[in-house]
Order: sequence, then structure tokens, then C-alpha cells
Amino acid sequence: MHGGKWCGALAEDGCGKRQGEAARMARTRNIKPGFFKNEDVASCDPVARLLFAGLWTLADADGRMEYRPLRIKAELFPYDSFDIVPMFGQLVARGLVVIYQVGTGSFLEIPRFRVHQRCHPSEASEGFPSCEDGQAVNFHGEQLFPVSNCALPSFPSLSSFPSSNPSASSALSTPQPRRRSKPADPLRWSADNGWEGITDADHAEWSKAYPAADLPVELAKAHQWLKANPKKATKSSWRRWITTTWFSRCQDRGGTHREPGIRPGGSPPVVRIPRPEFDGRPMTDEEFSRAKRHAAQQAALRADRERAIKERQEGPKPLSEALAKRYQ
Repeated sequence: MHGGKWCGALAEDGCGKRQGEAARMARTRNIKPGFFKNEDVASCDPVARLLFAGLWTLADADGRMEYRPLRIKAELFPYDSFDIVPMFGQLVARGLVVIYQVGTGSFLEIPRFRVHQRCHPSEASEGFPSCEDGQAVNFHGEQLFPVSNCALPSFPSLSSFPSSNPSASSALSTPQPRRRSKPADPLRWSADNGWEGITDADHAEWSKAYPAADLPVELAKAHQWLKANPKKATKSSWRRWITTTWFSRCQDRGGTHREPGIRPGGSPPVVRIPRPEFDGRPMTDEEFSRAKRHAAQQAALRADRERAIKERQEGPKPLSEALAKRYQ
């Protein structure tokens, strides 16, 4: 018997409260559709069924709690007036809960609680003793079942109730494994090692999808670009980036070995006049714009001078007939 340890831990303080009780509160639990079709649960009174579901919110991560009927009634049925002890008797008789005693403390355990409930990872057990450390108590003068060796009754109907969903029974009888994330993609890049994890199958697939791209050349260009731009060298998926961004852009621009300035189906390349130099260096944008405005002004002045010289050489023009009649 290990009652001494738990008797000291559950001793009442001067205010009449047990230690740790103020910090304990109800938790959020799950309820499965099979709960409403379970024959053992359905044979209980409606209040006992509601009590059974409410006990899940009061139990710790191991499905255990102190057996204090009045306290439990105040937590789960604060606005109702009835005797809750017979409701516990119905649950115990059907093996839905186990009530046992360790030292001077009474406890309640829900069999297979951890099978049907997914507790939060940060939720810790409150350290209540297991039924293996306890002894069955007389429930209204009648010992309903033994507790030695933790011979707990199970839920025979939770895995055999009729359901329209074929997977419901298996989901209740066997805990479903948690979803795992997809395995990490071996394709990755680093400044020291470059591209890693590229297989022959990747080369074959990319060559078929991007025929105009020279894969070794484009991978080398992408490697140098990432090294020159380290702030952009963080990608959640290197495979998606190298295919949908780098190779796709290369394909759209005409491929690796395209003629400079020509895109597939585009217009001929634009011939750009080289920018003149100023004092042995290329002109800045402001200097180039100022030179263009000055050249336009000089061209306009030359055109005006040429027009004036031509008019003086040709002499005065004769008046038109309409103007001649007006001045007669």
C-alpha cells in the first residue's frame, strides 16, 4: 500500500481546500459519434450519460481524478438538484469508471481514457495514484468488481456499435496515428556545396519540361546568383524555386543559348546607340539628358538660320491674287 505519500499530498490546508485544487480546472475534450450509440452508455439514465462525458473534462491526462461526488456535482451540474451518487453507481456497474481507495483518499479512473482522448502535449498528469496501487471500495455496501492487478472492465460496445461510417468502429477501437509531415525534399542548395540531391530522374524530367534550358549552365548561373544575393538564398522549397522560377523564366526568354535581345516570337532587337563619354567616363543620366536637350535646341537654331538664308536668297515672294485684290 502506498497510501502515506498520497495522504500527505492531499491534506487539506487551513481554508478547507486541498492543495493544488485551486489551480485545477476543466479541460477541452473530444466526443466521438459512437458515444451516443454505445449500448452500455445508452443503458444509463440521461443524467448519468452526461455525467460520464463531464468526467472527461475533470480528469487529468491519465484519466484520473479525486472521487469527491459533491465537488464533481458542483462542477458539472451547478444549477440542478439531485443525488449524484446513484449516477456513479450506474457508471461503475457498467465498467465505465473505476472507483478505488489509496490510503485515506478515494479516486476515480476512466478506463482506456488515453485511447479515446488526444490530450494537449503540454498537459501534464496531476500524479494521482493508479488503480494498481489501490483497493476497491464498497459502493453502497456492495463491492462491484475487483481492482487488484488493474483488472479493469473495458468498453465492449465502443468497437462494435452499428454505424453508417465503416471506419468509425476502427477509429474507436484503435487510436489513429497522428499525421506526419511529408519527408524532407533531398534537393537543397548551400553556398559551400552548391546544388545537392539532384537525381538523374530530375534531369530527365526537367529536360523534357524545359527543352530550351541548358540545365548544367542554368544551375551554375543560379548558384552564382544565389551567392551574390545571400538575402534571397532562403527558400522553403528549392525544387519549386529552381523549376517554376529559374527554368521557367529561361524557357520563356528563349532558352540558354538564345540570341541576345531576341525572345521567341518577339520583334528584332533594338539597336541602342552607345552613350558618349564625358571627360573620359560614361555620362550620367542627368548629363545625357542635358546634352540631348542642348542638341535639340542647336538643331532647331540651325534649321531657323538655314530657312532665313534661303528666304533672303530667293527674294520677296509675290503676293497672291487674293491679297493683291485686298490691297488694291
